[in-house]
Amino acid sequence: MKIRPSIKIYFLLAMLLTGSVTIVGMSAVAVSYFFSGLDVSMSNFIRSQAQEITLKGNQAVTIGELTVASDWQSLPQVIQDNINVAELEPNELTKQIDGIPILAQPKRALFVMKVHTGDSVRYAAVVFDKSSKPMSDNHPPQFGYILLVAFIAILLFSAVLFLVLRKVASPVEELKEWAKSLDETKLAQARPNFHYSELNTLAEIVQSSLSSVQESLLREKRFLGYASHELRTPIAVSRTNAELLRKMINKQLPKDKQLHVLDRIERAGLTMTDLTETLLWLNRQQGKPLPIDKINIGELVKQVESELHYLLQGKSVRVTIRTDDTIVSVSPGLLRIVITNLIRNAFQHTFNGEVVIEQSLQRLSITNHSDDPDWQGKSDELGFGLGLQLTERLVSQSGWHYQVTEVAGGRKVDLICHSA
Repeated sequence: MKIRPSIKIYFLLAMLLTGSVTIVGMSAVAVSYFFSGLDVSMSNFIRSQAQEITLKGNQAVTIGELTVASDWQSLPQVIQDNINVAELEPNELTKQIDGIPILAQPKRALFVMKVHTGDSVRYAAVVFDKSSKPMSDNHPPQFGYILLVAFIAILLFSAVLFLVLRKVASPVEELKEWAKSLDETKLAQARPNFHYSELNTLAEIVQSSLSSVQESLLREKRFLGYASHELRTPIAVSRTNAELLRKMINKQLPKDKQLHVLDRIERAGLTMTDLTETLLWLNRQQGKPLPIDKINIGELVKQVESELHYLLQGKSVRVTIRTDDTIVSVSPGLLRIVITNLIRNAFQHTFNGEVVIEQSLQRLSITNHSDDPDWQGKSDELGFGLGLQLTERLVSQSGWHYQVTEVAGGRKVDLICHSA
């Protein structure tokens, strides 16, 4: 089973290792200084006693564990048996310790110094024998306390490290759970406070990134919805006229009539191209502007009305169109989408009555009057849908004027399109 890497475990192990090595190292230095201090103290003690004690002839003087003599043979036999007199350096301490002092008190410790006092030479020796003082078995070596303090220090360091890690890990866990639970609703809400500036910055980055992805998905969804909605009419025109052209070819009708049908198919194809470019432009946050062309508003209105007239089949609806020859410089696809949606909306929501389409200069008005006595109860359903949502976005994006007002028995839509 593969263990997944964890920053928390890495941090814990790294800090424990660093702290333990530091504490053990400092403890080793303390032990080293402890033994060095003992050697210095013992050297000073032996040297001073050897110089101060008065000897009578060749007779050695013993005070406790200390023996001072003027000749080597007068020292304790254990010293003579274990220390080589030829290796003694003047005024330098020579020692021999049986055992490991770090683990327990040594069984025996021998200290010897050859002391020069003027023209005379004296030998001083100290013998510590554990067997001669059994009472000392109950006492640990003094430097054992250093090791004990080191062990306690490691425990305290580990406890503090765990507390700090828990204090830091808790907000990280909160951040993880918050990031996992993010959805469209929570993305719109203010992020929680994770107590540390680094975690708050990371949360802002996560929220911003997911919001950007969410917005991209929303734009894509809108584009697909708008495209499927707007391309229905030109696709239907292309299929209908393609079938008609096939029949005309089979019946060998005049070529001018066939070319007329072919023109409508080509126009539907161009319309689909313009619609696609317009929808892509609408859903892009940045991009090149739409191509501009001179458009006769009246002719476009009549063309769109003809393409959408199938929506009135089976209905008792009169259509009145009044236009002029005003030409504006706008995006053909954009103007076509807006006019198509306004006329489609009027045709779809009028079942018995009249639709009046009036165009004068840059103003286009579409009014639907319903003769249905129950129209007032259905009026709340009018003027909504994907097509009008798209229309409102395009008009707002283009800076045109758009207004919907209720009139007796229906509604009136006013559009003023400004030249680019």
